[in-house]
Amino acid sequence: MANRQSDEKSRAERVRARRQQSRNKQPKAPVGSSATRKPKSQHAPVTRRPVSPVPVVTRKKHTAYVPLKKKGAELQIPALPNLQLGWRLISGAVLALSLAVVFSFTSLSTFQISAIHLIGAERLSAEAVLSQVDLAGKSIIQVQPEEVRARVEEQFPGVKQVSVAVNLPASVTISVEERIPLILWEQDTTAYWIDAEGVMFPVFGEAEVAQSVIATGDPPPTPEVFSADLDDTTGEISHLLEVRYPRTTTNFVEAVLSLKDHVPEGTTLQYDPQFGLGWRDPSGWLVYFGQDTNNIEIKLAEYQTIVQEISKQNINPTLISLEFLHAPYYRVEQ
Repeated sequence: MANRQSDEKSRAERVRARRQQSRNKQPKAPVGSSATRKPKSQHAPVTRRPVSPVPVVTRKKHTAYVPLKKKGAELQIPALPNLQLGWRLISGAVLALSLAVVFSFTSLSTFQISAIHLIGAERLSAEAVLSQVDLAGKSIIQVQPEEVRARVEEQFPGVKQVSVAVNLPASVTISVEERIPLILWEQDTTAYWIDAEGVMFPVFGEAEVAQSVIATGDPPPTPEVFSADLDDTTGEISHLLEVRYPRTTTNFVEAVLSLKDHVPEGTTLQYDPQFGLGWRDPSGWLVYFGQDTNNIEIKLAEYQTIVQEISKQNINPTLISLEFLHAPYYRVEQ
């Protein structure tokens, strides 16, 4: 028994000795070092909140039932419709919005035309255009610039060029270039103006002209004014006037202007479709030089010779014609 205790003691001593040796072999940490200290674990406090269950809302047709905290109690409220947006619904909304916009444009006075802005006119007034073209009171979306331009050109032949601009909310701008009248043409108690291109148009406003003419018929027309139609019954060709107002040639306009300095003072230039251009001589007879005045100086000299001869013979003619340079003649009252 004693031997067993001594063996166990010696065994324990040997274990302690080996542990002591292993400790001596390990390097010693400096005093105060934290190497031998175990880090303290820090745990953040966790707070748990009681989670209340989400109430289950029940829908029945147009009514929603919301359960309350009290067992068996619930709240009854009107339910909103469960909308599902589709392409048809979106298209319908766009269509409704478009119709509302169109209705606003056609009904609100903000988009209705009450005046126009006229540019480039000297004799033409904005009020005349507004009334004749039928723009007053119209909605701006109903105005078609090309139609307005055509109406202005039709109603006002004294306008050479027209351009129309339309802007919101109700702005219409019309730019015009008026024709410049050169001849005042008086025929059948009606007065017209003629410009350098031979276009005849009604007199409106005031303007100074180079020559006035009293006519018993229309001036010679341009070739494109007439169209030849064949009558099926008679086989004869009838000419139809295609324009609203007569249009003459530029050569005729030049002929009228060339006689400006030859018309006697106090006399007005006259035109007859048969005899051409002329005037009433202060002696009382009519003298005509035809429609071609290229040889007007020669015709005037020949006219003076004829006047001298008939004065010598005491002849009082009613008409002297120099339409044909080499075949002048005069008429006496029968």
